[in-house]
Amino acid sequence: MNDFSSIPVDQDTLIIKQSEIKISDIQALNQKWNFDGIIGSSLIFNSIGVEKFSDTELLEFIKENSEIKINGSVTFSDKNGYRFVNYNFEAT
Repeated sequence: MNDFSSIPVDQDTLIIKQSEIKISDIQALNQKWNFDGIIGSSLIFNSIGVEKFSDTELLEFIKENSEIKINGSVTFSDKNGYRFVNYNFEAT
């Protein structure tokens, strides 16, 4: 498994649960979190492992190679060597 211990977490974010998963041959961290009354999920990859994918290609890769259900809007970001795919936002 990859070392996901240095993933940045915003001070106001509460991690509800997380687990390391594998999508095809790529390691990821699957997180569910709460930030300021919004619950959402993130798939976090080591940036080097997914650098060949555009945002659209990465989203299609996830949908085609996992059972993760992604609903609604999706955001992408890069922080400290990790690529975040954020999805399934809901207000609490």
